[in-house]
Amino acid sequence: KSEEGGVVSRNKAKAELAQHLAEDPLPLRRAKINQEAAVKKAERATIAAAAAVEASVVARANAEEATRQSAAAKAAAEAAVREAEARVAEAEAFLNEVKKKPGQAQGAIWWIEREIQETRNYLPESKGGVRRK
Repeated sequence: KSEEGGVVSRNKAKAELAQHLAEDPLPLRRAKINQEAAVKKAERATIAAAAAVEASVVARANAEEATRQSAAAKAAAEAAVREAEARVAEAEAFLNEVKKKPGQAQGAIWWIEREIQETRNYLPESKGGVRRK
C-alpha cells in the first residue's frame, strides 16, 4: 500500500503502520494468556472427568458384586431359617411323643415347655411367636 499511490497515500499508510506498531500489545497478550489458561483448565477438567468415570466404573462393579453376594447370603439365610424351623418342629414332635409315654420326668418336660414358651414370647407373630397380653 505504501509503494503505490501518491505522497498522501504513502504517508497515510506509514502513519497507520506507526500507530499499529505503537499500540499497546497488552490486550493481545492478555487475550493469549487467558486463552492458554482456559485450555489448561479444560484439560484439567477433562482429566478429572476421566478419573471420575473410571472411579464410577469401579464403584459400579463393586456394587454389582456386593449385590450378588447379598443375594447369595439372603438365600443361605433363608435356607438356614427353613432348616431351623424344621428342626424345631422335629423337636416339638419328639417332645410330644415323650410326653405321651408313661413314667417320664414331668418336671424336666415342664421346664422344656417353659423355655419354649419364653422363647416364643419374644418372637414376632410372623416368626411363630405368640401374642402377649
